[in-house]
Amino acid sequence: MKKSLFLAICTLSAIAHAEPPDWSGYYMLARGRDLAGLNVVNPDLNNTVKEHLQPWAKLKMEATNGIADDTGAVCMPSGILRAPGTPFSGNYLFLPQPDKIIMAFWEANTSRVRRIYLNRQHPKDLLPTWNGDSVGRWEGDTLVVDTIGFNDKSWLSADMTPHTEETHLSERMRQIQQNGNTYIELIGVVEDRHALTSAYNYTRYYKKQTVEIPEHICADEIEMWKQWRNDELKLQYQRAREVK
Repeated sequence: MKKSLFLAICTLSAIAHAEPPDWSGYYMLARGRDLAGLNVVNPDLNNTVKEHLQPWAKLKMEATNGIADDTGAVCMPSGILRAPGTPFSGNYLFLPQPDKIIMAFWEANTSRVRRIYLNRQHPKDLLPTWNGDSVGRWEGDTLVVDTIGFNDKSWLSADMTPHTEETHLSERMRQIQQNGNTYIELIGVVEDRHALTSAYNYTRYYKKQTVEIPEHICADEIEMWKQWRNDELKLQYQRAREVK
């Protein structure tokens, strides 16, 4: 009995002190042929989210101007919740560190660096932010991430679906091999008791690349960006006049 207990303690200790897997590298959202043999759950995130919206959230979505109100379109933060399914948010550099994991996204606007803090709790009295507060832990070869503390300024999908500060994102990530390629499999679950009738889930796959992450600047062509921004403001001013 004592020997069995000793072996069990040694096994648990070895697991606790095992080195986490090294997933360093540049990953791109898998599409087309790269998804062969992979199980993509809810590939159409727009329809998936809409099916779970509460009535007030559907009305807000219908009243939203998809051009004037899209913060990402004018190089403002867009958050991480609408990330699955877009190349801007789906391409990232995975940088593990001892106390946190940094995900540096290809789209270079101000919300595109995500930090997943390891082996700590969420701070009390969180200030709502675009990316929320992410804490993670390793369960063997799986990274389990819990994120709360979102503001309500972003969308749940590219289809202008709103959410509240009650949004809760749970994720499980693991590295897999398929057809000679390396992927990170992401299983996500989104809850929001005020905006959703029930939780929805999805899976996405990100293929590891052999090249370095390219430079991409949101407003590299400043004159083009100014024109784009002016066009957005005109729509906002027009809507304000109509409301007034």
